[in-house]
Amino acid sequence: MPSAVVQAVISELSGPAMVTAGWTLLGMNFMPMGPTAGMVGACEPQKTWGNRTFLNMMEHAPLFLSSLWVFAIFVSAEEATKIGTTYIALRSLYPVIWAAFGGANGAPMQPYTWFLFGKGMNLFYVTFPQYGCVFYMALATLLKLGLAIDLNSIVGVPALAAPLGFGLFLYHFALGGFPYLQKAVAPLFGK
Repeated sequence: MPSAVVQAVISELSGPAMVTAGWTLLGMNFMPMGPTAGMVGACEPQKTWGNRTFLNMMEHAPLFLSSLWVFAIFVSAEEATKIGTTYIALRSLYPVIWAAFGGANGAPMQPYTWFLFGKGMNLFYVTFPQYGCVFYMALATLLKLGLAIDLNSIVGVPALAAPLGFGLFLYHFALGGFPYLQKAVAPLFGK
């Protein structure tokens, strides 16, 4: 039988463990979406939808899972569970939004605008809030361990601040700021 300390750690980390298990199960359900589209003779846009649903999730796995666990261990397992659950809910909407609002036209992306995550429903409404969750958990861990700053106390409700506040910041930073950087470095790459 585990010691009282080990039992306390298991109890404390059960939420992030369940988030990780839920993420894994979602990924296992996304995995066959591309290959089975090919098996039934679906069109290329449907195959791309299925493949990108799974592969996008895998591309972000290291960032999400590592930020979830360092945040859970060093900042707050309870908040990690809430933010991680939000992340999984958003991730589960990725194929739904693509299929419903993009379909045969491909991933629904809207031009950059200052209106929330873009005018009209598009993938930015689920991707950037996910990025906000990851960014928040990593930043909160860094601030707590490196500077003894409790970001959770500052924002009040991390499960809302992470996807909305930090997600909106990253949307505007990436799509509003990075084009200027790309133009500035373009001469370094020739034409």
